[in-house]
Amino acid sequence: MESLDNLEAIIPAFQQGNPQAFDAFFKAHYKALVFFAGQLLADAAEAEDIVKDSYVKLWHRRADFDHPGSIRGFLYTSTRNACLNQLRHRKVKDHYTREMMYLEDQQEDDYVLQRMIHAELLQSIHREIALLPVKRQQVFRMIYFEGLRLEEIAEQMGISVFTVKEHKAKALAQLRLRFTDEQLMVFFLLAGGALLKA
Repeated sequence: MESLDNLEAIIPAFQQGNPQAFDAFFKAHYKALVFFAGQLLADAAEAEDIVKDSYVKLWHRRADFDHPGSIRGFLYTSTRNACLNQLRHRKVKDHYTREMMYLEDQQEDDYVLQRMIHAELLQSIHREIALLPVKRQQVFRMIYFEGLRLEEIAEQMGISVFTVKEHKAKALAQLRLRFTDEQLMVFFLLAGGALLKA
């Protein structure tokens, strides 16, 4: 490491942009600054980058310094401030990352919960449909699961369209005793059948 007297002697050359003079100040403080920054950041590569940036700032402002002590002070202050900024940036980034992970976890939890509720609803309504009288159940399935028109159902079952409508109305009335219209609509959408018609 250069002595203070030697460094003071090259100040004029440093101010004038002499590369050898700059190199002398670089060698005098670089290792100590990297150690200092590394202690703050716990990241050797980041510490080196920050110290190098401090030297770049020093080079651009070299005309402002007339004493080795002020150069040393500037390098330490610049390095410290850059390290603190980096730590703040990390903190914000970590906070943002944690927020995003929290939101993703919440969305995932909500999605899973919603799927569970839907699965239970489907199971409950299917169980209730199975309790309908055979012909009423058959009409209901043909309308809402197979998407057949009333005329097609009447023809297939050998009954009148009026009777098909009656079976449909009674099936819905029985389901509405247990489930809301909203739950039934969700069921028809999830089951992939035709939309509920009045």
